[in-house]
Amino acid sequence: MASTIKVDELRGSTGSTVTVPTGQTLTLTDGLAVASLPTVTVAKGGTNLTSFTAGDVLYATGSTTLAKLAKGTAEQVLAMNAGASAPDWGSVDLTVLPTITVAKGGTNIASFTAGDILYATGSTTLAKLAKGTALQQIRMNAGATAPEWTTIAAVTSDYVKVAEGTITNTTNWDFLHSNFDGSTYSTFDMFLEPQNHSGTASGTGELRFMNNGVVLGGSTTSSNAIEMNSANTTVNGQARDASDSAIFLGDGTRDARGLLRATFKGLNRATEKAGWYDYVRPNQDGVLRLKWNMGNIYTTDTTSSTNGIRFQFNSATTGDYKIYGRK
Repeated sequence: MASTIKVDELRGSTGSTVTVPTGQTLTLTDGLAVASLPTVTVAKGGTNLTSFTAGDVLYATGSTTLAKLAKGTAEQVLAMNAGASAPDWGSVDLTVLPTITVAKGGTNIASFTAGDILYATGSTTLAKLAKGTALQQIRMNAGATAPEWTTIAAVTSDYVKVAEGTITNTTNWDFLHSNFDGSTYSTFDMFLEPQNHSGTASGTGELRFMNNGVVLGGSTTSSNAIEMNSANTTVNGQARDASDSAIFLGDGTRDARGLLRATFKGLNRATEKAGWYDYVRPNQDGVLRLKWNMGNIYTTDTTSSTNGIRFQFNSATTGDYKIYGRK
């Protein structure tokens, strides 16, 4: 049976050491109070510290000493202090970071100017293209090796609107040759949308030419000819007969707007030609009422600013017009 020894104190027979033989176990059934244990030094595998605060970081201040670094604030990082003697918390100092190469996921460029654009010059190199000027666009350079800024020429058209307007309650719609600059444009398309001012009116309309402010020819109308008067020394022309003018409106005007279209040459060319080529008038029901082609008419007076064309309606008429020049 086990032996029981009751003593108040255990002491070594010599010195201050109580030896438990190898292979034997000393069991303390009642344990030892924590308060009675000594603080374990670093030299004995301890910390020599008796308390901590959540977040504390231990670091060595010597070969057998440890110290506590209290936790930092949000997003601070742990780095060595200025004296490189101990760690401390602080914000990231980007100035001490190296320039990151492209091979490591960076740009290898340390600065930029607003508007710079990055482009590759090789498999592991990037370059900057400085911003262009207002409205410039990017294109490849002549060698197809890099992008560059370039000024794109404005889009132009050989078909340009040169005049537009509204005429109200007028029988004679006159268009002077300033609307038909033949030195800039070779031909003109003219679109008119006439509507009888007071509703529906019967009668015909005539196309006439003006020379120096005077309407050429008489008042006789014919559907076969362009305005001409071979007896006038300032007028010459071609027509299918000797009538004075051409009818562009043969069956009256209506409440609804009709469409008149004329195509002709400029009026201020060297010989003041007015080549009347085509005229179409669809009625308000959409049926083509009249279409004919004519030759040329011109006046020899090329200096007058009152040369022009007159659409002489059967009654007071209101409508819009647009004139387009083709180069």
